[in-house]
Amino acid sequence: MYEEAGNSNLLMLLNTAVYPFLVAAIITLIGKFSARLSILGVAAGFLVALSLIHTGLSFPPSKALDFLTISVILGVTISLVREFKLGVKTRNTISFIGLLVSFYLLLNPVLQHQSQLLSMAWASISAALVMLMFGLQKSTAAPDHSQASMASLAIISAATAPVVSIGGSLLIGQLLGGFAASVVGFVLVQRFVCKQPSSNALLLGSFILAGLLAQAHVLADLPLSVMLSAYLAVSVNILSNLRIKEDGKVSTTIIALIPQILVSGVIAGISLWSVWPESSLY
Repeated sequence: MYEEAGNSNLLMLLNTAVYPFLVAAIITLIGKFSARLSILGVAAGFLVALSLIHTGLSFPPSKALDFLTISVILGVTISLVREFKLGVKTRNTISFIGLLVSFYLLLNPVLQHQSQLLSMAWASISAALVMLMFGLQKSTAAPDHSQASMASLAIISAATAPVVSIGGSLLIGQLLGGFAASVVGFVLVQRFVCKQPSSNALLLGSFILAGLLAQAHVLADLPLSVMLSAYLAVSVNILSNLRIKEDGKVSTTIIALIPQILVSGVIAGISLWSVWPESSLY
C-alpha cells in the first residue's frame, strides 16, 4: 500500500512539475534563434502538463478543461500578432476579443445551463479584468525586470495550487502547478541562456492563469473572492515595478519578487483556511 502511494506521488510530481519544466526549458531555447517563438516554451510545457494530468483530454474539445488547449492556441496567436506594427487600440482590441472567446469557451459548458447571457457577461468582465492587469504589468515593467513580471504569474499559480487542490479540484490544482513549472522553465532559460526579456509571454501567461482561476470558481465551486484575490496579487508586482522605476536602482529579479512571494503566501494561507474541508482529508 505504501509503495503504491509512493509511486503515485512520484508520478504526480513528474507530471505536474518535472516534465512541464523540462519541456518548457527545452522549447524556449528556440529563443536563441527567434525571440518571438520563445513563448512556445510556455505553451508546450503547459500542454504537456494538461495532457498528462487531464488524461481524458480530447481535441476537438468536448469538456470544459479540453478548451484550455484553445486558450493556449489563442494566447500564442495573439501574442505573436501583437509583435506586428499595429496601433495600440488595434492590439488591445484583438487581445480583448481573444480573451473574450477564451473565457466564453472555458466557462460556457457550465454556465450555459443558466443562460447564454450569463456566459457572455462572465467572459466580458473576466477579459476586461485581465486586459487591465496585463496592461499595467506591461507598462510598468522595465526590460531588465521583465522576468519578474512573468515569474509573478508562476508564484501566484504555485501559491494557489494547494488552495484549489484541497478546496475543490485536485485536477485544476495540478494544472496550476504545471503552469507554474512551465513558466519557471521559460524564465530561467530566457534569463540565463537566451538572455532576453520575458515580457512577450505575459499575455499568453495571462490567458492560461486567468482561465484556470476562473474554472476553479465555476467548475470546482471555489469562492469567487478567493480566486479574485489570488489573481489581483499581480498588483504587487506592478507596484514593485513602479518603485524600481522611481528609485532608479538596479534590482535583481529575486529581490523584486520578494514582495510578490510574501503577499501571495499570505493570501494562499488565508484562502486555505477558508476552503479547508470540515471533515478530515483522511
